[in-house]
Amino acid sequence: MLAPPKPPSHDEPEALIKEARQRQLRRRMLGAASIAVAAAIGLGAYAFVTGGRLDSVGQGPAKGGRATGPLCRASQLSATAFFEGATGSMLGGAKIRSSEAACSLPSRAPLVQIVWQGRVMPVRQVDGMAVSGATPVRVLAPGARAFIYMQWREWCGNPPETTVIRPVFQLRFPGLAVNARAVEMSPPRCDSPGSGTRGSRIAVSRPLTD
Repeated sequence: MLAPPKPPSHDEPEALIKEARQRQLRRRMLGAASIAVAAAIGLGAYAFVTGGRLDSVGQGPAKGGRATGPLCRASQLSATAFFEGATGSMLGGAKIRSSEAACSLPSRAPLVQIVWQGRVMPVRQVDGMAVSGATPVRVLAPGARAFIYMQWREWCGNPPETTVIRPVFQLRFPGLAVNARAVEMSPPRCDSPGSGTRGSRIAVSRPLTD
């Protein structure tokens, strides 16, 4: 006589469920691997087109720190100088604004000449001035500003200190020259009348936050 069929073991349904879950997990892993491969291929193609500059994606022009733009041109910058009296000196500086694409400014202080009525005033530039609370500016976004702080001391030449003038402050960087015309101002006070213009001097900062 044939024995009656044996009833299914209690463990068989659990084994089937476990096997089904393993198959589902394998399918998910294969799908994720396919997506990763496709993404890698896409990034590789983008890097080939852009010359490998993947780190530039999503980054806009900065206002300070590491330069990321070409050197500014004089044609894309405008500048104005502002000064006021401060204990006998004239304290202020030149505000520089960019009007076009982002560009970088040199990090050093410019060489400054003060021009009045077509003549360079004999003013000696001294070591750069430190400004607390201001940070260096390397990159100007369109419409952004930087400020060159200046302090002009001891003027005993012509025109005298009582004359109202509007000189041009010529800012000369390596590879870049910017002219900043001042609003109405007077030269600094003359504290040593017998020295002529020998003691006249100006301290200049590098480009800083406005």
